[in-house]
Amino acid sequence: MPLSTLIKMIQDIMRKDVGVDGDAQRISQMVWLLFLKIFDDKEQEWKLTLKSYKSPLQSRFQWSNWAANPEGITGEELMNNDLFPALKRLATTAGVTPQGKVVGSVFEDAYNYMKSGTLLSQVINTIQMDVDFNSSSDRHFFNDIYEKILSDLQSAGNAGEYYTPRAVTQFMVDIINPQLGETILDPACGTGGFLASTIEHLKKQLKTSKDNEVLQGSINGVEKKPLPHMLAITNMMLHGIEVPTNIRHDNTLSRPLKDYGSKDRVDCVITNPPFGGMEEDGIENNFPKKYQTRETADLFMALIMFLLKHNTGRAAIVLPDGFLFGEVVKTTIKKELLEEFNLHTIVRLPNGVFSPYTGIKTNLLFFDKGTPTKQVWFFEHPYPDGYKSYSRSKPLTIEEFDIEKKWWNKRTQNEYAWTVTIKEIEDRNYNLDFKNPHVVDVVHGEPKTLYIGYREEIAKISLVRDNIKEELLKALPNHDLIKYFNELFNIPNNVDKLKSAILKLAMQGKLVPQYPNEQPARELLEEIEAEKKRLVKEGKIRKQESLPEIKKEEIPYELPKGWKMVRLNDVFDVRDGTHDTPKYVSEGIPLVTSKNIYTGKLDFGDIKFISEEDHAKIKGRSKVERGDILFAMIGSIGNPVIVDTDEEFSIKNVALFKYYDKQLTDNSFLHNYLVYAQEKMKNISSGAVQSFVSLGFLRSYLFPLPPLAEQKRIVTKIDQLMALCDKLEQNLKNSTDKQTAILDAVLAKI
Repeated sequence: MPLSTLIKMIQDIMRKDVGVDGDAQRISQMVWLLFLKIFDDKEQEWKLTLKSYKSPLQSRFQWSNWAANPEGITGEELMNNDLFPALKRLATTAGVTPQGKVVGSVFEDAYNYMKSGTLLSQVINTIQMDVDFNSSSDRHFFNDIYEKILSDLQSAGNAGEYYTPRAVTQFMVDIINPQLGETILDPACGTGGFLASTIEHLKKQLKTSKDNEVLQGSINGVEKKPLPHMLAITNMMLHGIEVPTNIRHDNTLSRPLKDYGSKDRVDCVITNPPFGGMEEDGIENNFPKKYQTRETADLFMALIMFLLKHNTGRAAIVLPDGFLFGEVVKTTIKKELLEEFNLHTIVRLPNGVFSPYTGIKTNLLFFDKGTPTKQVWFFEHPYPDGYKSYSRSKPLTIEEFDIEKKWWNKRTQNEYAWTVTIKEIEDRNYNLDFKNPHVVDVVHGEPKTLYIGYREEIAKISLVRDNIKEELLKALPNHDLIKYFNELFNIPNNVDKLKSAILKLAMQGKLVPQYPNEQPARELLEEIEAEKKRLVKEGKIRKQESLPEIKKEEIPYELPKGWKMVRLNDVFDVRDGTHDTPKYVSEGIPLVTSKNIYTGKLDFGDIKFISEEDHAKIKGRSKVERGDILFAMIGSIGNPVIVDTDEEFSIKNVALFKYYDKQLTDNSFLHNYLVYAQEKMKNISSGAVQSFVSLGFLRSYLFPLPPLAEQKRIVTKIDQLMALCDKLEQNLKNSTDKQTAILDAVLAKI
């Protein structure tokens, strides 16, 4: 299953639970469940590889006994009264095994937010299904899941602070080049990104089992917040640290600097310490007077400088521009840094690298302990061609750092690189904010000129809005949606709701005019019934059981003249594309499941194959042809797709809609209706372990049938309005960019 599908399915289930509030809680809930699944799979391995291994968990609290067991109990009573207290106690229980200490540290501040045992069972089943951490392919899949969770953290409030772009972590590790046997520390490890990159770097140096033992003890991290610490522990296990007891749940700054001894010294520090925040009262008293501040990044810099081994210690640190030009305590730290360390390189990163968490410009500082700085090399990382900033859809990539890597060991001044002597730095009172001398100041343009362009974009928005409003006004005269239209749809995010409203109007017959001379749906149904009888007689379809009559009270709204409310199977042959237990093969017939239509398009990118024999078992009843519609029956219900290929494939857990005759019904109209109806179907779906809709449910679902000519007009109008919505969304994004350009131009004149 694609990772995006798995995460989306879990989140969709959690949204139904009254106890889970917001993305951060959903992610936290997901992570501790994922951790217990991984830990249980590891325990299966330890029982085979470690003599006399005994689980630190009571039998009834082991995942395989309460979660993987279909009869297991997942109610709030087990979670909050039994399971969680037992796991939390492992953090303080005397004599507990290292594995137990890891579990205890993870659950010290963890919570079960879900109230519904039924919904929790659905989440567990989704995680449990077809995923085994001891399988090498599934272990890779877990890594992908983990990366997706980290990506989602960026939009979960302040949780974005735990995430450093993977390109940055990998580049910093590649440059520091940790060696097997060295001690590596991240004192603010967040979710463990730097440590994970370090592990992968060191794995290339492993030759013997003894080397692996050395690696296990080389990785050290500290994180004070429970959610990222939980993720860090999970991350370490995913990357081969068997029992990550060296990833501590603590605040590195809470220990007095004088209490650190020679045994605490490390060879390498690679980190992105929190910046822009303030530590709690009293933390600064753990440091000598000259370092005392509540600015988190400054305290971490003082600590890192202290902990590095003399002559061999080296560090790579992410710091904001404010550290470079800051004064008072920052000046003291920078003076010592230059006098006792070789600050040989500062890589200046452009805007947007840490978007959307922060727009603050950041720098990568590389320094060695033991010799003073004589000169500092600066390297200004350029945007790729055509970029003005980075974003979630256009992130920084590791390939972009090839320019720094090529330059690193053969340094010359160029358009990106320049040097500054220690004397120049001292003359500026240790201000390190040196601009690239090879770059002419960016010409932002005149605010007045930019404002004209912005007003032109606003005019485009107004025109598109007017076009959409004109169509909606026919269906909703004097409605509040029309009255407040401009105010309601002035940000891109709201356009999706506008699209939903358009589909709702279309399915109620309010989007296009009706014409009395068109064939009414009643006559259309008679033709469909005749066509069905012909197809049954020729053996092309099976005779279906008759559907129940539609009662008047079932019809949700007044139908336009000429329309008729029918069951879906009255007008479309709704078939069951569910295999019982197909065996997967390396090559054969592609098997499309709900995961392959999750995006609303048919995706063969992550496909499984079945044999011709297994395909033949259902080929007769569910042969897929161009123009048919697929609809997910399990998990994330819906995501209808019109088949646009002649390639033969089989289907599982997917309903197949076949229309009886192209001249009788329009499959594009059905597709739009299924898009409109899927949210309602999700809300009334059943299943104690996993959400699903049955074939009978789909066959008997109500469907508004207009005259065929009107169906085609409705589809044309929907396509027209959806295109306008897409244009409106893009125009709104463009206007935001132009606003930013105006602001930059105004600020440049200050």
